[in-house]
Amino acid sequence: METKLTQWPEEPPASTRRLRLLAEAASEFWGLSVPELLEKKRTNRLVWPRSICMWLARDVGYTYQTIGDWWDRDHGTVWHAEQLVNDLREAKPSYEKQFRSFVLFYKNYTHRVEKK
Repeated sequence: METKLTQWPEEPPASTRRLRLLAEAASEFWGLSVPELLEKKRTNRLVWPRSICMWLARDVGYTYQTIGDWWDRDHGTVWHAEQLVNDLREAKPSYEKQFRSFVLFYKNYTHRVEKK
């Protein structure tokens, strides 16, 4: 039996539902479409929301690789996004305030979606 299962990794694939919900909530919060957030463009208007989504995904336990795969980026981009959010939150109070506002918005968004 074991020889049949060697192609399978130790862990099953992670659900990406929460990653999709983060992107949808960011889309609504910042008035952007999900396809815009997924674009390769690196404007501040897109990088900040995308980075927060990546930061929150790491906070709930997703791996750099899983997050990167979902966003069509490499794991290094996710690491840099995490650092960017930490740096901006620490250096600029308005970014910390917006970060906290989005976290609350996201929590309400997920409750609203789950009730449907």
